[in-house]
Amino acid sequence: MALERQLCALSMEQLEREYRQAGVRAAMASSMESLFHVDGIGVREGNLRLEQLAAETDWLYQWVVVNPLEPESYYQAERILKNPKCIGVKVHPEAHGYPIKEYGDELFAFCSQHGAIMQIHSGEEQSMPEDMVVFADKYPQAVVIAAHLGCGSDKDPGHQVRAIESCKHGNMYTDVSSVKSILPGILEWAVERIGAEHILFGTDTPLHHIGMMRARVTDSRLTSHEKQMILRENAITLFGLKIV
Repeated sequence: MALERQLCALSMEQLEREYRQAGVRAAMASSMESLFHVDGIGVREGNLRLEQLAAETDWLYQWVVVNPLEPESYYQAERILKNPKCIGVKVHPEAHGYPIKEYGDELFAFCSQHGAIMQIHSGEEQSMPEDMVVFADKYPQAVVIAAHLGCGSDKDPGHQVRAIESCKHGNMYTDVSSVKSILPGILEWAVERIGAEHILFGTDTPLHHIGMMRARVTDSRLTSHEKQMILRENAITLFGLKIV
């Protein structure tokens, strides 16, 4: 684990260089400390550190982390969401130890109230995309990204796609930030089932190689228009970003 952490460590200079090399002009990140209590740093301190870093870095945007087991994180998120460099709320049921089935109602209600896009780690026991559909249907103004296309702790790579298919209001999306998204045919299958307009580009940096995740889209069997939607246009539309 120590070696894995060492290999995944990137300075901001290295990170920017690798993004530029892969043709990525803007990145959206959540705090690893907020998610995993790295070096004893908790949710709120991690959020504050990333807020400052995003303010200092023109190409970096923030997902503010909310943990419903820490009610104070809602109040902090309410403030940070007003920052133009914050693009939404990140929740991670597995890392924080709660089932989305039990806490989804309050999380979706919060994001709906504040007009915040929510990205949810998905595909494991406490974060199955199918369990999010009932809340997406209840709160049609809430936009949710069930992250990690193909991720399934039960070895089923179709959870995200089936959840989006069954959603009544079209307010669910997924992204290609899972290493499972590089499986032959899964991206093409997903586009066939739910359309490229429901899929966003993602890398899950620093866990995955940025160029590899980009190449999976650019070298896919999708049309040029579908690739552009996933790599760029969907994010610009969804988040209202102005990227040259």
